[in-house]
Amino acid sequence: MHELFKGPRSLREPSERIAFWLTAIFSLPAALAIGYLLHESIGASQAALFIVVAMVYVTLARGRLLGSSVRVHELQYPRVFAIVKRACAALEIPMPLIFVREDNYVPAVALGFGEPYALVLSSHWIELFSDDELSFVIGRELGHIAAGHTRFHSLLSVSGNENPVVSLIFGAWLRRCTLTCDKVGLLCCGTLDAAIRAMGIAAFHEFGRRVDYQAFAEQHAEIQNDAVLRLGEWLSSEPYATRRIASLRRFIATQSYAAAEAWFLRERAAEPPALAAPGQTKVATRDCAGWWRRFAAWGIDAVVVTAIITSFGGTVASSLGKRADSSVVSVSRGNVKISEPGVSVTISGKNKTNAGIHVERPGFAWKNPAMTGGATSSPAPSPAPTVSPDKLGPIEFTDQGPAVNVFGSDIPLSAGGVGDLIHRLGFFFSFPVYLALLVILAGQTFGMMITGLRVVTTEFRRPSLGRTLLRYLIVGFLWPLIMPLSVISRRVLLHDRLSKTRVVKVERVLTRPASAQT
Repeated sequence: MHELFKGPRSLREPSERIAFWLTAIFSLPAALAIGYLLHESIGASQAALFIVVAMVYVTLARGRLLGSSVRVHELQYPRVFAIVKRACAALEIPMPLIFVREDNYVPAVALGFGEPYALVLSSHWIELFSDDELSFVIGRELGHIAAGHTRFHSLLSVSGNENPVVSLIFGAWLRRCTLTCDKVGLLCCGTLDAAIRAMGIAAFHEFGRRVDYQAFAEQHAEIQNDAVLRLGEWLSSEPYATRRIASLRRFIATQSYAAAEAWFLRERAAEPPALAAPGQTKVATRDCAGWWRRFAAWGIDAVVVTAIITSFGGTVASSLGKRADSSVVSVSRGNVKISEPGVSVTISGKNKTNAGIHVERPGFAWKNPAMTGGATSSPAPSPAPTVSPDKLGPIEFTDQGPAVNVFGSDIPLSAGGVGDLIHRLGFFFSFPVYLALLVILAGQTFGMMITGLRVVTTEFRRPSLGRTLLRYLIVGFLWPLIMPLSVISRRVLLHDRLSKTRVVKVERVLTRPASAQT
């Protein structure tokens, strides 16, 4: 956790965390209610697929920014680069990638699920801000990164411009995030006057230069006295500008501001902390994720996989051990035969001598002739001895070809049989494949992206294909042993140790000096 958000003098709004958990808990019921009012079907699958699409879009956004936006560095727009660098050094966070794009609605936004984040500025506003005003705008976006807001904000909006539905569901938390990061922006710009001017320019563009902000701030009292006027804020992802100004005025008079300012102005390095390069640092035990963070990532991934399976008509529950063809009905001229495992019933009405009901099962036969008076029963003839199919380990060679018995079901060793096995395994096949595939391709699953985790080797490198497959094969076969042992070793689990991989909290490793060893 960043220094500014620790302890009793944390800059975080007091109700921000409560608002986060309440919106997380009630987001799905709220979405269902809104969908009902709008006559749209919104369920858990649709919500989870929305999360998947958002994560894929944000993951690909860096490539889109590189291809269609201007990358800022020492030689390309050095004014902006110097402001970002100075703020990052003071806040002790790594430099984000900086881009300038054309955006008529959002002056600045931070995007990404982990380091390095992307800071995107709008060319429509950037020249209107003076250096101190731009320091406030940049500082509050860096505040979102330092406070851990950005990875969640990126799910809700990839442009920073939330729609009214998102604001209605998540607005209670988003507005508190704004108030939190306004305080960081104030530290970066240095004066309340510059912070207020920056808010005005961001809200009113060029007209903001003509606004009397002292008179504008007094409108806050009028809004506070009318409950109906305050309701309009619920449809916005940010508080009213008048409320933000009032919040900063209260904050600057507190001991929290004095302590934060003293920390911000301390003696420090002129350079922001460098990101640790793969292979140049060792992963320590304290860098590894604990149970609660892993469980949160697994929970998100389970919802995503469930949504994908159900959206394409699959089933989450395994159907192994259940025969799809357990009941067979055949009809021929004059006969209807119903076959179940272990019993056969034949209804015959072809002629008077044959008419009746015949029931057969091993060792017993029963007949109820329709045209004669009475039922008879007799032992059924003993079936002819059959030769057991040949076996080679778990594989049986039957008349239909080779098959393998999985939890009481014979699965043919063919493309159709394998497809049937995958379909019947459901979630228990899809979930481990999903985990292994994403870790192979990106080093982290979607749940890990949101919770700030990554699978790496002990040298902080991306694991190879073989090592990743080994990791999840160990999980698949030894999970009954892994679970109880995790009580003893909570950060480095058995499959981590055997595969020489680790699940790390990315922010801890990336912000350590590259020379740090364990």
